Amino acid sequence: MILAVDIGNSAAKAAIVDGETVLESGRLDTSSATGEDLLDGLRVLTGRHEQPPASIVAVSVVDRWTERLEVAAEAMGLPLTVVAASHIPISTGLARPDRTGPDRLLAAWAASRINGSPVIVVDLGTATTVDAVDADGFFLGGAIAPGLELAADALAEHTARLPRIDITLPEEVIGTDTAMAIASGVVIGHIGTVRELAQRMHARIASRTAHTKVVITGGHSAAPWAHAAWRRPAGDLPAIADTLDPDLVLKGLGLLAEHMGDRPSAGAPR
Repeated sequence: MILAVDIGNSAAKAAIVDGETVLESGRLDTSSATGEDLLDGLRVLTGRHEQPPASIVAVSVVDRWTERLEVAAEAMGLPLTVVAASHIPISTGLARPDRTGPDRLLAAWAASRINGSPVIVVDLGTATTVDAVDADGFFLGGAIAPGLELAADALAEHTARLPRIDITLPEEVIGTDTAMAIASGVVIGHIGTVRELAQRMHARIASRTAHTKVVITGGHSAAPWAHAAWRRPAGDLPAIADTLDPDLVLKGLGLLAEHMGDRPSAGAPR
């Protein structure tokens, strides 16, 4: 059992994880939080279990929060492994896999372990990433687009009269006022972007013997409207996703901890 921590651009997510089973989790908005907030949150999470975690295994894309996690791990007396691309046992078709975010590689590896391959992984975070793993388990790469919040922020910040909207799925594609029109463009337009990328990637990696699965993860995959957006058909358009898995990266950290447990040199604490 480990304490898994996923530090993204907007939030830090942590969970007590046993293999791919997430026992309990929490989320910290990092926009205004401090290192003490992180430490307090991790202590609360671990304090709810009689058995302490053996270690902290983390993936991070924000250096200053990696440093704060290192301080928290030391204060808790737990060894820390910060996952790098070289830790993740997935073959790639990339010239420089070390320059690909370890969170993307980890999500792709975890999705292929849990759901099989070929698989397309859509991570709806600050940025939206769409990544492809072929039938042989190779990470081929993918696409990166501005996320939903970035798109809504950009319209509000760089236009004179367009308001900032809440991110939710509108009932109608044809907006009858400005806010509805923005919601349609931002949210339904984003769904269309993901659909197009997933369909084109499917055409590249489709296998004659296995269905290409699409797994949606990231912060917006847990939204109340996510099921309607990704799992339901829209008119003549089929559903996009086979699975919504907001905890995919946390599960991946648990699976990776098991993998590295058999190969101690693969995951030296830092």
